[in-house]
Amino acid sequence: MAKVLSLLAQSAGQPNGDTGMGLELTVCLTPNAHLDSAAFEVSPLPWPVRRTWRDREEWHGELVRVDDGWAIRAARGDNEPLWDVTARIVRPGEYITLRRPDGEELMFRIVGVE
Repeated sequence: MAKVLSLLAQSAGQPNGDTGMGLELTVCLTPNAHLDSAAFEVSPLPWPVRRTWRDREEWHGELVRVDDGWAIRAARGDNEPLWDVTARIVRPGEYITLRRPDGEELMFRIVGVE
């Protein structure tokens, strides 16, 4: 499992991003740095997501498969709304885009993969 660290690069309310707003995903990656859907299918453990906002309580969720894509769901339960995730290549300098259920997008720049 790889720990992917990213910081907010852009959103509607933060056009210049904010280094105090982070997103951390723990995922399996392919050798080409893509999210590994085959590993997800056989993994018995959830792929955790943690959001850290400077002015808010820490938030926890998990990455889930939705059709041919990915989404994040809050850890509070299966009835939580899904946030669509787009991550083409997962390596420093690339981006992860989250789309809220209301359609607003938040773009995070990957700053580290451990």
